[in-house]
Amino acid sequence: MAEFVPAVGNILSLIERRDWDRLAASLSPDVVWVTAVEERLHGPDEVIAALREDPVPGPPAFHEVGEDGRLTHWVDKMG
Repeated sequence: MAEFVPAVGNILSLIERRDWDRLAASLSPDVVWVTAVEERLHGPDEVIAALREDPVPGPPAFHEVGEDGRLTHWVDKMG
């Protein structure tokens, strides 16, 4: 895997390993995830349900991490 900022690398690694419990713990309860087809997912349960069905995404076009270190916003690269 190419080098990313630690938060992105951690999230992608958890998705690759299908470690849904740790991924849920790494996501803010209010996380917003925008997929490459511009579908807006809200909350860890919705994000993980979608990720279970899709291939591992590439690095995001944009992301934000809260003060607690959990991911609050992820925007996939469109296309």
